[in-house]
Amino acid sequence: MEKSKFDAVRYFTDMTDSNKLAKKSGFIPVTISNTDNLEGLMEKYRDNDRFVAITDTSTGNLASPDGAYGFQKRRAYTVFILSAYEYGNFDARQTELDLCRELFHQFVSKIIHDKYQYEEKQMYFDTHAIPNQEIGRYYLSGLTGLHFTLYTWEPIDLIYETDQWSEDAGDGGGTSPVGTGVE
Repeated sequence: MEKSKFDAVRYFTDMTDSNKLAKKSGFIPVTISNTDNLEGLMEKYRDNDRFVAITDTSTGNLASPDGAYGFQKRRAYTVFILSAYEYGNFDARQTELDLCRELFHQFVSKIIHDKYQYEEKQMYFDTHAIPNQEIGRYYLSGLTGLHFTLYTWEPIDLIYETDQWSEDAGDGGGTSPVGTGVE
């Protein structure tokens, strides 16, 4: 199986560790399984109050302009930039949200800078739009920030190999009552 040329967890961990604003402000990288399950963040929440939470899963699809040739593997990676504030103190919330916004802008500038190095490896960042959404007031009792999604794509070689299939697999032309809606 072909391995992706992009390791999002490593990429955003390295980005967090090397960004001066993130280091000075105490942001730490953590890994979460998805946007609904923040277990990596919750494990560190007692000792830290600023996080870059990177999902270790992605959504994606295989796409081709004509449906037969030139397939690309498209992926979406989500990253949260979160900072704690004194619950109920909306001035503090605004200050922390502004900090998260600034870090996000610096991350995007790095993504744009890095995209050309990845293109040399046939790994492409879609920088036409990087969707982001700020988090509402009462997220996890005192965290504010935002999350954004980086879309990537890379060519994938999908070649039908006859030795991967047994002869009794059929040609797909037979009839089957499965999915016909007829009982």
